[in-house]
Amino acid sequence: MNRTERLTGILIALQGGTRSASQLAQRFEVSRRTIMRDIDALGELGVPVVALAGRLGGYRVAEGFWLPPLHLSADEATVLLFALDTVGDAASTPLGDAHRSVLDKLHAVLNPDVRTATDRNLAALRVDRDHATPDAAVLASVRAAASDRTWRAIDYRSPDGPTTRVILPLTVSTAGGRWCVEAVDSLREAIRSFRIDRIAAIRLTVPPPEANQIVTLATSARSAFGHPDHPEVRGSLTPRGVALALDHPDFRTSVIRTPYGGELRFRCPSDELPYYGHEFIRFGTDVEIHASDGLRAWVRAHLTDLLQHHRPADNEW
Repeated sequence: MNRTERLTGILIALQGGTRSASQLAQRFEVSRRTIMRDIDALGELGVPVVALAGRLGGYRVAEGFWLPPLHLSADEATVLLFALDTVGDAASTPLGDAHRSVLDKLHAVLNPDVRTATDRNLAALRVDRDHATPDAAVLASVRAAASDRTWRAIDYRSPDGPTTRVILPLTVSTAGGRWCVEAVDSLREAIRSFRIDRIAAIRLTVPPPEANQIVTLATSARSAFGHPDHPEVRGSLTPRGVALALDHPDFRTSVIRTPYGGELRFRCPSDELPYYGHEFIRFGTDVEIHASDGLRAWVRAHLTDLLQHHRPADNEW
């Protein structure tokens, strides 16, 4: 890092709050004396650096001072634009006008040469997105509810049919273009994940009766995963099964690699076993369940029902 880059970095750090000379020296891997000279240089350039005395003192930039728009390099612009592209293209972004406006602002600050180099970089990168794009207004409402911790009623298209649920959104996530909200579900009194593209309508609602109790129960149940009183889930994985498990949000932290593939090992509440049974069935012969007995029994019963459902009629034999 040359001195110009270090001065810019110190200025950005001071705009983020008070920093001591020792903190800055550690951050930029230089001596404290060098930091003092750099702060003097910023003052000579017209930057109003304020020194604060005392045990919690240090340096900060005077209120009201802001950096002018930064000049982005082609690599920096590529990182920003590619990151935006991972959550949706400008035409169909679920983030709405904010997504489009930040793209316009980024393009406006790029000089022609940087823009040409950035376009060339982006042409060599590709984002694979799910085609199930959520409605921008629905996503905005879910995000607002997660930020404000307010209850919402949703009309949800689940695989088992349409349903209305009252939820308290906690976090919003996206992977591969598919958006989900993790929320307290008042019906199940547990934390559940809902695909946002399956939410047909969302509206503000009053909290359910005993809302605080429901939230406490749901969050304590989640923290109870791994408790020694819960049944242990254990299975062996083929090499392909390991790859599938590492891509699965609920399995990736429980994979243990072995010379012949891997193992899954974790504990969960008994009422969660049907969920994991469904997920193991998706793995096919790439997983062999060793425990728990309840999970193995559930999978066998489910597959028996499935076989009966698809059994040929007598006149088809």
